[in-house]
Amino acid sequence: MKPCKSLLFISAVLSAACLLVLMSSKAVMAKEIVVEVSSTEELGSYFDSIGYNVAANPEILNAIPRFRFTHIPKTWEEDTSIPLKKSVFFRAGASAILQVNESLVHDRQRLSNIKLNNMSQKDRQWLTQMMSTYKVTEDNESFTDEQLRELMVRVDAIPPSLALVQSAIESGWASSRFAKQGNAMFGQWTTSGGIKAEGSDARLAAFPDPRESLNAYCLNLNTHPSYAQFRTARAEMRKHKKPLDGAKLAEYLGRYSEKGDEYIELVKGMIKRNQLEIADSAQLAKGPVVVFRPVSKK
Repeated sequence: MKPCKSLLFISAVLSAACLLVLMSSKAVMAKEIVVEVSSTEELGSYFDSIGYNVAANPEILNAIPRFRFTHIPKTWEEDTSIPLKKSVFFRAGASAILQVNESLVHDRQRLSNIKLNNMSQKDRQWLTQMMSTYKVTEDNESFTDEQLRELMVRVDAIPPSLALVQSAIESGWASSRFAKQGNAMFGQWTTSGGIKAEGSDARLAAFPDPRESLNAYCLNLNTHPSYAQFRTARAEMRKHKKPLDGAKLAEYLGRYSEKGDEYIELVKGMIKRNQLEIADSAQLAKGPVVVFRPVSKK
């Protein structure tokens, strides 16, 4: 059987990108590489072809490739085997949450260097925006040390294992109507716009792409009063220099679902059964981002 043309193209593109990474000790600032993919099988074969398979290549956890998707596939066939579907979902999702976390940690590091009594105008404008975005205060005249400490508690990463399992539950492994129509991966409700639930006036938030859905999920956990205990527990892990533990932090997400404690056990169970704890210590590779554009099979 002849190899798929798109797979040959993807492999060639990534081989060139990897060569650039090896030629430089610094992060490669390359343009995004856009590639069309037409099935879960094709995507899984691509991941395997570049060594992105933790079972076969555990070292990949130290250099997770950078991917993103233009949208959730709407027309891919539904006869994909469950093991393959889960494997592709987790591998794609791990790259996504690690990239969002990278941005969160960058902002956190910048915050740690802020001195309220000695700020540049640029830092003041940035801090004002952060205080508003993370719902600490809308006051743009002055900030207190207490507000800065609260902001540090809120601006932080989400354990990948937790994000992966919650997205799988809330989106039906990216196969729900909300996921396909609105790139909604985390079941976030909205009071306006979005997608109407069947048999109800409730609406689920819709997003232009999956990355925005992930950003909204992280902001929700990092700001909503329902998850204050989650943030406090995470801050304690940071204080004692412990790695963020998705299963332990899941204990504080009972209010994410009306199922409460049952939801907590579901999340923790899925993390354990799928051995997703290892994702919490994974690291991103340097280099360009491959952007997948899902298309229908011809």
